Amino acid sequence: MGMRLLDEKVPLGDEARATVRGLWMVAAAAPAYFLAILASTTVSGILPAVVVAQTGRFLSVIPEAIAGGAGSPAAGTARDALILIGAAIVGTQVLGPLQGAALFGVQRRFQAHLSRRIMRSLTELPGLAHHEDPAFRDKLEVSQWVQWAPVNSLNFLTHTLQMTAQLFGMAAVAATYARWVPPAVFALALPEAVAAWKLVATVSWWRMRRSDEARRASYFRRLALTLEPAKELRVFGMQGWIQDRQATHWLAGIREVWRERRRGLLIRMGLHAVALAGLAWVYLDMVGAAIAGRIDIGVFAAASMGVIGMMSALLAVSQSAAQLRQANYYLPTALQLIDLPRRDPRMEASGVRSARELDRTGITFEDVSFVYPGTERVILDGLNLHIPAGSSVALVGENGAGKTTLIKLLSRFYDPTSGRILLDGVDIQELDIVSLRSRLAVIFQDFARYFLSARDNVGFGAVSRSDDLELVREAAGRVGVVERIESLEQGWETPLSREFGGTDLSGGEWQRIALARAMMAQVAGDADLLILDEPTASLDVRLEHELYTHFAEMTKGRTTLLVSHRFSTVRMADRIVFLEDGRVVEDGTHEQLMERGGRYAELYEMQASHYRATGSLD
Repeated sequence: MGMRLLDEKVPLGDEARATVRGLWMVAAAAPAYFLAILASTTVSGILPAVVVAQTGRFLSVIPEAIAGGAGSPAAGTARDALILIGAAIVGTQVLGPLQGAALFGVQRRFQAHLSRRIMRSLTELPGLAHHEDPAFRDKLEVSQWVQWAPVNSLNFLTHTLQMTAQLFGMAAVAATYARWVPPAVFALALPEAVAAWKLVATVSWWRMRRSDEARRASYFRRLALTLEPAKELRVFGMQGWIQDRQATHWLAGIREVWRERRRGLLIRMGLHAVALAGLAWVYLDMVGAAIAGRIDIGVFAAASMGVIGMMSALLAVSQSAAQLRQANYYLPTALQLIDLPRRDPRMEASGVRSARELDRTGITFEDVSFVYPGTERVILDGLNLHIPAGSSVALVGENGAGKTTLIKLLSRFYDPTSGRILLDGVDIQELDIVSLRSRLAVIFQDFARYFLSARDNVGFGAVSRSDDLELVREAAGRVGVVERIESLEQGWETPLSREFGGTDLSGGEWQRIALARAMMAQVAGDADLLILDEPTASLDVRLEHELYTHFAEMTKGRTTLLVSHRFSTVRMADRIVFLEDGRVVEDGTHEQLMERGGRYAELYEMQASHYRATGSLD
């Protein structure tokens, strides 16, 4: 099931269902607080009407009570009215803080609940297609706008309930003058309420429709505030340019919102003026009745306050309802993200066969073709390749030849457009995806740099055993990085970022940490498929040579796939495969490929001549 486009207006039914689901999630996160809020809100809404009604009752009987003395029935009625007024005022003062405390409790619990739901849903997506889809990134941006939406819904709902209770209470008081008064006040306030309701949807739609501009503005803001681009921004004098671009995209994303808000404000002001004129007419009618003696002063006071309170409650209800709609207009989009693994995973991951119970025969790419979703360029075109179990194969070729894409397909971040990939003779789409990935020890070209402890950075290769320092040290020892880590101020517990009170590493040191993480998957997780994508890109010649000496030990008994542009590195492999235009065009050992004098030999000689001239491959 696909996701709704952001330039489509959210159907009212989707809004309603999302609001109900959001409130249900709030209730599930904190049921006791939820019920307490609903009960206290209803009572809080009734209490102002009690004050108004009893004030009118008190004013009606006070002349008779003065004349009759303290023991008269009228005096008793006046005392009862004052007691009820006092109790209602005290109740309001008590319930307010209690309701605030309950709302705070709901907010804290729901925030944790919603964060976990979104994190779990997005990390459960089996592949990467969503993350590389601009439309999906726009929806992620929109989802940031609704982090508090269901809690805000509860706030607005409780306020709406409170004002609704107050509305009916004030209507009952206002009706003591004439039954036609409550319907008249309601009719006067209704047009403005409808206008506010419609305005919210229009403004919210325009904001959502321009979410791509908001996302770009956020990107330029991150460029200005984060460490990685900070050096280039200053060296190249880009600060002003970045600020201008951020402002340009922000304004592009908000311009229509401002326009609709201005138009809506003018409409609402006109309708509000009409409502106030009608309210004045009702009030003057009451004044005339009081002067003519048709009603006593108590009825006039209570009914006039009831009319004013009713109008205030109606406007508050319409405002809360509009805010409730605004808070939830983006909620259907956020809930779509939560439902993605179930409704739109973009990749079938229903295989149940264990990848660990297979007889090891190797990896086979059988007539594999691939085009990235949303693009037309063919990355792999009928590729065939077999990698026997326990052997090491290096993939080489110019940029865009499809080397890294092969790794993504083997890791099942995507499925082939056509053809299939066999692991030990079984199509990997038939395998349980978790067990498949548990056999992989991978260093990606764009490996992650976790601003956490050195122990975590290595231990994440087998996260369930990351607390075992001996295993972590053994993995790090395979790539010669133990000494460097243990020289840090806090040793293995040193955060690898000055941002969190630790230390920063060089590019080469980070690459060795990533290699150690892949080794951890072998040492602690018994991963037998080693995938190294540009493992020496940031290493100097000395460190690359050290890795070369460790390569036989690292790959012993493992099926190894090595991707590199550095031919000194690929010579470590048993076999070299040259890719061009998404196909295998050369296959053999280094010596065999050099004898053939083909594309591999040509590029090797170009790189070697540079090395002979400079004394370095870097």
